[in-house]
Amino acid sequence: MNYTIVLVDDEKGIIDGLKVIIRRYLPQCEVIGFAYDGDEGFELVRRLQPHIVITDIRMLQVDGLEMIEKLKKEGIASKFIILSGYAEFEYARKGMYLGVRYYLNKPIEEDELQECTQQIINEIEQERISGELLTEYPPPAKESFTRKDIITEIKHYVANNFDKNISLADLSNRFYLNLNYLSQLFKEKTGQNYLEYLTQVRMERTKELLTGTDLKIYEIAQRVGYNDPTHFSKVFERLVGCKPTEYRKSQC
Repeated sequence: MNYTIVLVDDEKGIIDGLKVIIRRYLPQCEVIGFAYDGDEGFELVRRLQPHIVITDIRMLQVDGLEMIEKLKKEGIASKFIILSGYAEFEYARKGMYLGVRYYLNKPIEEDELQECTQQIINEIEQERISGELLTEYPPPAKESFTRKDIITEIKHYVANNFDKNISLADLSNRFYLNLNYLSQLFKEKTGQNYLEYLTQVRMERTKELLTGTDLKIYEIAQRVGYNDPTHFSKVFERLVGCKPTEYRKSQC
């Protein structure tokens, strides 16, 4: 999923610099418009309704906070990052009153912009998950719906497809979740990273096939998603403590 961004700043150099940083370091984001004052920015954001607006705090005519206030009154749901070369408390206090939680000081540091934008993306994802999935459940289930249910759905999908080459990126695309957010959420809810969990599922199925069938080791490897039998045997031995052939004999 691409996240759309509109830039608003009265300095062309700042806008050009932000474009470069976003293109180079935030490939999941796309700049879809820019404006050089708050008045123009207001019209642009209202028309395009981007996920994120990065705006200067002080501009000619309408400043960044005035623009945000007008957009909020219009019901625009964009998230805002405020840029400022000023450390004045009144500006920050007004921004907080408007619900703005993200501030960057000029000159802009690339890593700070990355971190700030990623936080907003995670926030958008959480809101999207709650909003979309609540609509899929009947009213009695709405209140009990949590992020844990997302992981339950993913675990169910993995249980039925562990023999395929399913990466975390594949799951990210299938379930419309940001990759970094999914990685963090999966670890939070299961106590394992995704690869550890997938390997565990595969090894449990391997045990069943070793004791319940006469399939050869390379056939079992293929059944649980491994094309290389040697690598498969090493993974099994590392996790179970013995080779697949030894495990089969011990269970006889």
